[in-house]
Amino acid sequence: MAEQVRQDADQRLRERLAEGDRAAQYRIRAAQEEAEEILAEARQEAQRLTAEAETLNTEAASKALTVVADAESTAERITTDARKDAAKARRDAEEQARTMLQDARETADRVRSEGAELVANLREMGHSLRTNAELLLGDVQRVHSRMMRELDEVSGDAGPDAGSTVRASRRTRSGRSVPEPADGEVLDVPEFMP
Repeated sequence: MAEQVRQDADQRLRERLAEGDRAAQYRIRAAQEEAEEILAEARQEAQRLTAEAETLNTEAASKALTVVADAESTAERITTDARKDAAKARRDAEEQARTMLQDARETADRVRSEGAELVANLREMGHSLRTNAELLLGDVQRVHSRMMRELDEVSGDAGPDAGSTVRASRRTRSGRSVPEPADGEVLDVPEFMP
């Protein structure tokens, strides 16, 4: 899951960067087209004014040169602004992608940590259940043995075989000796696998 989150963040980073690049290229291209249009119009205007200036006076020619200079300055300013906007869009996309990737890494680390903690808790619970089951089994066996002794005492006059209903003991998985009940059933604790 952590790897998937990391891959998703990387994919979104690439998409954001590509989107930023496309936006930057689009803005630069639009600015260049606008600048070219302005320059074309300015040149046309300059040519018109130059032609008029030739017939009217030299002042008109000076005005035409000023218009061209202003148009070039405006075109350069528009292109510069478009490049700045494109660079800012790219920086914003990179920052957002870095934030998403950092969040994905933190989430993956948190998932791994919580998983390790859960495994440790389950192991501890298994050990506790096994210990409690063994204690409970010991208590049941002691009560059973006591009851059998009391029965043996009460039926002591019936003969030597009548009172000895407690059979030979056997070993549990934990290694303790467990007496067999009179009916042959053996109480045992199940093994918990870690």
